[in-house]
Amino acid sequence: MAGGTVFEILTLRGGSWSIEATATSQQEAQVEAGRMLNRPFIDGVRIIKESKKSIAQLEPTDILFEKVKQKTEGKVFVQQILDAPLCSTTDDLYEWPARSTINQLMRTYLDKVNLTATELMHSAKEIKRLLDEGTLINSASAKVAALQAKKTDGNTNARRDEIYDFIRDINARVKTATDRKLPRVRDVGFNGLMQAVNGSFAGPDAGFMARVAVTAELIDNRNLFGKLATLLEWATEVDDETSFQVIDVFISDILWNTDVLRELLGSQRDLGSALVTLICFASGEPIDDGIPEDLDPEHPKFINFTLNRFLAEGRLPDSQAVLFDRVKRQLEGVNPLSRGDREEEREVFSGLLSKLIPDIEVVGGPSIAEAVTQRQSMIINKGGQKGLKEAAASMLPSLADPGRKAGYLLALLECALGQDLLRDDIDQHLEKILVLPPSVNHIVRDKMPPNLKMRKITSIYYRIEQSSLSDEQKDKLKSRLDDLLTSYIVDGKLLEKLDNPERPLHIRARMLVSMVQPEMLPNGRASSLAREIIIKHLRRPNFEKEMVATISDAAEKAQVLRQFHEQLNRCGFFG
Repeated sequence: MAGGTVFEILTLRGGSWSIEATATSQQEAQVEAGRMLNRPFIDGVRIIKESKKSIAQLEPTDILFEKVKQKTEGKVFVQQILDAPLCSTTDDLYEWPARSTINQLMRTYLDKVNLTATELMHSAKEIKRLLDEGTLINSASAKVAALQAKKTDGNTNARRDEIYDFIRDINARVKTATDRKLPRVRDVGFNGLMQAVNGSFAGPDAGFMARVAVTAELIDNRNLFGKLATLLEWATEVDDETSFQVIDVFISDILWNTDVLRELLGSQRDLGSALVTLICFASGEPIDDGIPEDLDPEHPKFINFTLNRFLAEGRLPDSQAVLFDRVKRQLEGVNPLSRGDREEEREVFSGLLSKLIPDIEVVGGPSIAEAVTQRQSMIINKGGQKGLKEAAASMLPSLADPGRKAGYLLALLECALGQDLLRDDIDQHLEKILVLPPSVNHIVRDKMPPNLKMRKITSIYYRIEQSSLSDEQKDKLKSRLDDLLTSYIVDGKLLEKLDNPERPLHIRARMLVSMVQPEMLPNGRASSLAREIIIKHLRRPNFEKEMVATISDAAEKAQVLRQFHEQLNRCGFFG
């Protein structure tokens, strides 16, 4: 209302107050302030009447309402972990597997001080603070050493000494790097920083110095969501993969924080809904109605839209891995997927499977295949080794499509559970799905055109070829699929239908060559049938002239011949 009183809502973030919103009544302002106080990273709210005073100059009498979250100094401890990758050099600690371990071990500490694992390892001040504290680093080193010793000679003390050597080396490197006068991002921009670093350093040293410089820029911002916004703003300015790799390291560390994920995903009905949203986000599926044309860092959804776009483009592989790791750990956890009964739990899980195993590739890879098996064992309420075996078997009917079944089993084979407990079961399931059926139609039961059925069988063939199955088992399954494809082509007289003399020769030729495209048929007996007919045509005198004889336009003739040659080349007819 023009000329009316305006009430300003202030929020406290990272120790600083700022104006967040306005309202036309104090009651409306208090309702909105209550909503804001429930958000992560907002530590307090105030309501004041619109004033010309600076926020820093407010008097107690100016504040109409104030509420600040009570800070509890919860005990900082080292988290439990089940595995720790071996590191042979200091540089290994900066890579994804080691940083993943550090992010898990030091979660409560990092969340308390609002730092990322990478910042911690690239700031002399923060390393000193952690070393001076003593207890945490000693406890973390002992846990890692005990796990790693089982993979080596079993000497925990020796392994712990190596870890301490790595820590001392990191500390020395950071101190040396701090003495190098690198430009600040705020002065030269992120591209300018990367140019300066790449001009002075090479190989791992360039990456290390870039991370030191980025840490120097981010470390004073003790708001993880604010760090994320800054990194994404820099990312919109760069194109080269090396720069994105540096940004990805920091973003992936930030995404370990639970509050950041909650802020990104918004309010969710239950765990199942949250996981579906997280899977879609991590996969780069568009959110809302697409990115607005006027998107800039001031837009309220800048972080969500920009992060989602870079994930879709494959620019942030470590960040994507963190998100799918979160999905994995939640699936393996004990929290129910829904708030309803067991039947609703099954329905929610089925929806999750449609996202995680949409076709022959499992989204998130072998670790997700293992996680859904663990969750299935909880749903059927059977534990132990027997429960896991029954879980894997009972997963298959719900997947329905043969590509999804094969993809799940072959991904499961590549994780520890599949290699150990379920190895024989996986072989038996694959034989039942792919060897025992008498025809292609008994494997692919859906009503679909012949070309799509052949594509489905061929995609399974290639997935088997790339799998961890033994060579003997691979050959057995591939040979059987080739036999089934051959019978399908012969019994259905598919080649005769394609090579119908009533059709123009150029159409017949194109359709025959399409039969031996790599995605249609694998190189084997089935494709040889079509190749023989194609070669027979190619050997005819004046074949190409005959092929375009019914086409009157010279340009169209040339285009048909060019496309035909491209098809032949793709199928390996020219060597």
